[in-house]
Amino acid sequence: MGNKSFANIIVTQNPDKPSRLVMAAHYDSKYVPDFEFIGATDSAIPCGLLMNIAESINYMLADKSMNYRQPQKTLQFIFFDGEEAFESWTATDSIYGARHLAHTWETAMVPHPTKTLKNRLDQIEVLVLLDLLGTPNVQFPNFYRPTSWLFDRLMNLESRLSNQSLLRTISTTTNQPLMSFFNPNSVLTYRGESIGDDHVPFLSRGVNVLHLIPFPFPPVWHNIADNADCIDQAVVENLALLLRAFIAEYLELDPLPHNDL
Repeated sequence: MGNKSFANIIVTQNPDKPSRLVMAAHYDSKYVPDFEFIGATDSAIPCGLLMNIAESINYMLADKSMNYRQPQKTLQFIFFDGEEAFESWTATDSIYGARHLAHTWETAMVPHPTKTLKNRLDQIEVLVLLDLLGTPNVQFPNFYRPTSWLFDRLMNLESRLSNQSLLRTISTTTNQPLMSFFNPNSVLTYRGESIGDDHVPFLSRGVNVLHLIPFPFPPVWHNIADNADCIDQAVVENLALLLRAFIAEYLELDPLPHNDL
C-alpha cells in the first residue's frame, strides 16, 4: 500500500482565548478491498453535525457586541484524519492523526503559560468526540465519571427540548417512535476504556472526554450498508438541535433566540 500522509483539520473560532470546548470527529473513511465503504455514520454524519454547528452559531461567537458570560472560552473543531486501521485495530494501526496531535500539543507551549495552562492540551476544557451517528434508536453510555455531569446535562437538555415539542418523535426510516439518545444504565457506564477511538491519546494525557458513540454499535458498522439509506433524518435533526443547544449553554451565549437553536 505504501506510505500514507494524514492531515488533521483544526478550526478555532478565536485562537486568542485561552480555554476551548473542543468538538471532534474523524473525517477519513475505511479502506475495504472488497467494496467501496461510504461511512455515512462512520463518520460523515458526525462531520456534518460539526459543520452545521459552525454555520449556525458562528455569528453569536463572532459578534463582540453580545453579552458573553464566558469571555475566556472559545469553540474549537477538530476533524481527525487516519482514525481507521489499515488492517486490524491495534495501538499502532489506528487513530494516526489523533495520536500525532495529542503528542504535538502536549509538547507545545501556550503563548502565555500560567499555573494551569502550560501546554496546548491544558487549553482543552473538554473534548466532545462524535462517532457512529445517524441511525435510529441507538443510545450513548455515560462512559467517563469526570464528565458525567455533562452527560447529565445533555439528558436534561434532551428532556427540556422534548417537553417543548422541539424534537422529532417518529423515525423517518422505521416510522416508529424514537427513544432517548442516552442510557445512564448501560453496561459500559464508567467503562470508557472498552472502546477505542480518537479520544484515547487525549484521555491518557489527562484531557476530559465526553464520548458520544452508541453502544451497541449500529448494525451497519464497517459494512456496505453504512450509506445514505441507513441515515434517519429525524435522528440527525434532533442531534443537531441538541448539540447546538448544548454548546450554547456550555459557552453561556446570550441572547439565544429559540429559532436559532
